[in-house]
Amino acid sequence: MDTKKIANNILNAKYIGEHWFPHEFYTELRNQPTLTWLEPDNIDPFWAIVKHADITEISTQPDKFLSKPRPFVQTRAMEKWVNSNPVRTLLNMDPPEHRDYRKVVNPWFVPRNIRKLEDRMRRSAVELVDMMAESGTWAGDFVFDIAAIHPVRLITHLLGLPDEDEGYLIKLANETFGSEDKEFGRGGDGISGLMESFRDAIVYFGKLMRDRRANPTEDLASVICNAKINGELLPPMGVYGYLIVILTAGHETTRTAMSGGMNALLQNPDEIRKLQENPDLMDSAIEEMIRWASPVSQFGRTAVEDYEIRGVTIKAGESVCQFYGAANRDEEVFEDPFSFRIDRDPNPHLGFGIGEHFCLGASLARLEMKVFFDEFIRRADVDSIVPTGDVQYMASNFVGGVKHLPMQCRIVKKAA
Repeated sequence: MDTKKIANNILNAKYIGEHWFPHEFYTELRNQPTLTWLEPDNIDPFWAIVKHADITEISTQPDKFLSKPRPFVQTRAMEKWVNSNPVRTLLNMDPPEHRDYRKVVNPWFVPRNIRKLEDRMRRSAVELVDMMAESGTWAGDFVFDIAAIHPVRLITHLLGLPDEDEGYLIKLANETFGSEDKEFGRGGDGISGLMESFRDAIVYFGKLMRDRRANPTEDLASVICNAKINGELLPPMGVYGYLIVILTAGHETTRTAMSGGMNALLQNPDEIRKLQENPDLMDSAIEEMIRWASPVSQFGRTAVEDYEIRGVTIKAGESVCQFYGAANRDEEVFEDPFSFRIDRDPNPHLGFGIGEHFCLGASLARLEMKVFFDEFIRRADVDSIVPTGDVQYMASNFVGGVKHLPMQCRIVKKAA
């Protein structure tokens, strides 16, 4: 096994942008009898965690594996900037701080409140599919025309933001996770562009925070901006971090899962027919889309103490990198893992993580996807759903996936 080649490609944003997930390397690592220590150029070394059981074991022990100081594995320069960035987010917090911050918004993500948001999601889905129906045969970029729009509408609704800001918010989200992408980033080494994007986000959300503290409303932004922990208002950098994560993670993960799911359907037209003929399979189809897309590529963790796992000792202070796309193709967990099957059952994927940092908005993302694909599959002429060009992927080794998905289809217009 050429560990140097694997090390230099498995987190290479440019490589991922050209090839999507490095599944050939993931598979080689999974086939090893034990964990593999990787030493990439310009990246501090780490243990590669690619098995489903190993990620589950590590992620469910937040007292033994901390997010700080390495919440995700990046170049030394990028990690230095991340650790010096005063903006605090849920991604780099550990218990008990992480739990205290998460409790601030937990009531907004319980099933009762999610059901209240369903009408807004369905209106968005109907509007988007109606737009597709207006053209007769719709042709466009599914990512930019549909998948980017659907989740940002829910975010603006949740935070009480004006509809006209949707385009700007999508731009900020793209720049944050696509800072190394030639199309999305602001150029340079990726770090300078990311710094500029963060400054813009702080200006935008700083204005929002001041307004909601002076004039609180009933939206989620007011809850965050006026939240208290131990009797103290969240510091501004904590508020900004919360709002930035809701925007970026809430938008990009859903967009990526929708786009990856549509791409999988385009490559497997029999599954489209199966879904239209068996609409009760929609829930399992959504889970398979999330497994397939695995929107979050990786998270890093650092061992607090020596820890034995799969025949090796992870020493205190050493880092691990958990590759969710690899775990979601684990042959020991998923039968025929490289086949896209909308009726896959069981499907214990880790597309939204597991444990302490399980995705806060997972239920919302699932419902957003379901209401859109319910409407789309019900009204589409399945034989007309075809790709019209090459798929392009975002150059990102953290959150990313399909960047452009040219396709066409015919949609049945609703009766007047």
